[in-house]
Amino acid sequence: MSSFKFTKYFENEVLRKRPYLKKDWCIQVVQNPVKSEHQEGNRFPFWGPIQEQDGRMLRVVTLADKVNHSQCNFRPRIYSMKLNYYSETDSLYIDLTEHPSVESREVSEGIVLDYDAEGNLAGIDIDNASRKVRLQELTLNKLPTSVHAVAE
Repeated sequence: MSSFKFTKYFENEVLRKRPYLKKDWCIQVVQNPVKSEHQEGNRFPFWGPIQEQDGRMLRVVTLADKVNHSQCNFRPRIYSMKLNYYSETDSLYIDLTEHPSVESREVSEGIVLDYDAEGNLAGIDIDNASRKVRLQELTLNKLPTSVHAVAE
């Protein structure tokens, strides 16, 4: 671990805010990422699973030298976003996570945001959906995946 350097931001803020993180996990992800890329500002994010956390993906962001850690945090387990439309009530539910909602907030008339126990957005409920969004067309732009469609 001595060849790896950690920024003051990581030491003073990230570890304080996320005391469950281990420096060894960050090093492990940088050394054996399942994915990495170059972002603007010479930042390099790396992703890798942490077995001690049930395989949850950890994202580690380094600076250009790839050893100076600026951030390190878990990303939620990957979950397929699901759009469910119910014609009998003209309701559209956009399901973002497998976690149940523990809190809901109406942000606009007939638009409710659901949040999970960790405060993450879990879903979006849209009443009178056909009056608020164009349901006949779904456009997906530049998604790095294939589309699975089920029609009823």
